[in-house]
Amino acid sequence: MRIILHLSYVFFLIFFSCQPKNKSMNSQKNTIVFTDSSGNILTTTDLANVTGNVNYQVKSEQYVDSKAQSLQNEARSLGQSGKYDLAINKLKQAIQIQPNWAYPIYDLAFTYLLKGDYGNALKYYKQTDSVSPKGFFTAKTAIYALEGEQAGEFPNGLYLSYLQIEWTDDLNKKLAIAKAITEKFPGFAPAWKELAVLSDNKQEKNTAIERGLSLEPDNETKGILLINRALVLNENGKKEEAIQVLGNYIFSPDATMGNIELAKFTLKSIAK
Repeated sequence: MRIILHLSYVFFLIFFSCQPKNKSMNSQKNTIVFTDSSGNILTTTDLANVTGNVNYQVKSEQYVDSKAQSLQNEARSLGQSGKYDLAINKLKQAIQIQPNWAYPIYDLAFTYLLKGDYGNALKYYKQTDSVSPKGFFTAKTAIYALEGEQAGEFPNGLYLSYLQIEWTDDLNKKLAIAKAITEKFPGFAPAWKELAVLSDNKQEKNTAIERGLSLEPDNETKGILLINRALVLNENGKKEEAIQVLGNYIFSPDATMGNIELAKFTLKSIAK
């Protein structure tokens, strides 16, 4: 089973609450899949309708001002036409109207990234993360990469080059870019994550997972690596270990919203 995280603006989110330890089981089919020492449990009922997909747009019942929404839509059209400065102006207007809405802030960060203004890109990715601390698309990975560039750990423009993995539909090209980055910049954890996801070679996949986790990656990257570690464990006949990895991650305080849903979906597949 291959878990692939795409840079897409369209996901669908379903929230599922986890059952408390003392909840009675009303059906024999509602069996416990995972339990830990803190009293957290996951049952088959908790996982029944999980899809693993996330829509950050509707992650909460937050009211979105219609004018702010209109400005964001205009900005996206302008950005797609390469009119970055006009898009930035529209997004800043949207943010002024609704400063607690993460979408235009994230789009603003991305637009600055496309302009090659990495300082402002980092500034607004951080602002996105502040507004949506449980994760908003790839903001956490962007912060990790751009902070590394700012500190001189990675060369300027590495994150933008890395995003080409997501922008191509050719799996061979994706894999080639990921390998090239890991070879030239072995300390860049997100590239190891991509290699773990894309490679069909079991040894290469396992090496990529463990190498990526050893680099203290951002929480988004870490989650994908742990989910893939669980998949490898399950494929090697270590189902219970795989379940423990996923369950512990789901209840981890640093787990991101999107990865929690992905981990639940993976857990449901393994539990079957």
